[in-house]
Amino acid sequence: MKIFMIAGEESGDIHGANLIRQLQKLTSVSLYGTGGGNLKSLGQEQYFSTDQMTIIGLDGIISNIPFIFRMFKTLEKKLEEIKPDLVILVDYPGFNLRFAKKAHHVGCKIVYYIAPQVWAWHYSRVNKIRSYVDKVLCILPFEEEIFKKEGINATYVGNPVVDNIRYRFKEKKEFFDFYQFEEDKPVIGLLPGSRKKEIENLLPVMMETSEKFGDKFQYVLAKAAGTDFRYIDSLLDDSDIIIAENSTYDIMRYADLLWVCSGTATLESALNGTPMIVLYKVGKLTEMIGKCVVKTKYIGLPNVIEGKEIIPELLQADVTADSLYEKTEEIFRNYSDYLGRVRNIKSKIDKKIPSENAAREIYSMLHPY
Repeated sequence: MKIFMIAGEESGDIHGANLIRQLQKLTSVSLYGTGGGNLKSLGQEQYFSTDQMTIIGLDGIISNIPFIFRMFKTLEKKLEEIKPDLVILVDYPGFNLRFAKKAHHVGCKIVYYIAPQVWAWHYSRVNKIRSYVDKVLCILPFEEEIFKKEGINATYVGNPVVDNIRYRFKEKKEFFDFYQFEEDKPVIGLLPGSRKKEIENLLPVMMETSEKFGDKFQYVLAKAAGTDFRYIDSLLDDSDIIIAENSTYDIMRYADLLWVCSGTATLESALNGTPMIVLYKVGKLTEMIGKCVVKTKYIGLPNVIEGKEIIPELLQADVTADSLYEKTEEIFRNYSDYLGRVRNIKSKIDKKIPSENAAREIYSMLHPY
């Protein structure tokens, strides 16, 4: 089976690779397209990497128009040469919906895994999905109904964060001993994101807040895979914040509080049962347009799923050391309440194995009898 997969970000590379591993249990696969190290390790003939494709907001799109145009034309040519049995699009909606149109006209079957969040913004995208996509594999429980109402073939397969949660340390003591934490002092985990712009926007505020607290807390920063250690270390300067590699899920599990960049990490943190504060900051142009088009009231996935603010959110101008300091104090004053709110989210996510379910859906689609 020839599969052409477009994964444009690190998370897409991870989730796409999990899906392909499950599909390989059902049939042999030749893999083409774009991705990162995980898909490459599965033999993907890779034309562009996620490092090249990670572009944030409209500001980033405008400054990268020549590259985006060249990338699209190259992939378009490869698609016509390979004539795959299936195109799998993973997240990355701005690019992937345009690519879906091309793949549809070439005559390819198309599956969208981790579909555009039309419930948040760009609801009109349902028209493109209906026109060009054969199957949508949803990752949030309420998405299936939204797409089906629009006449789109959609199935909820579970959330892919469940596939990826793995721990380096079996218990909290082992984690504390390794990083030489004091047992009687709370630990705050820093998750400033995997993209350079996210880190630039959020890490300085996190550092300034930690300085305001003095020695009240201990701090550990989760270095995302693919992020340059030396770059983060240069930003931290002489800070006491520890940089942890390969320990992201342990930090989510064993820290007392998390300062988290908005995105999938907010849901992963909730599934680990740890209170958090969500931070989100983008460029001015993206912010201005976002105010006009974003429909959802919340940005943290736990809040979106619950339909109310169960975890604090600091957005744009509110991403300051003073605001982060105040919200942190508030959580520790009412810790048991926030702990209960976050742990309740676990019951909202089905215990399905998403990559396995997605692989079965795809196999059944291509082999209906």
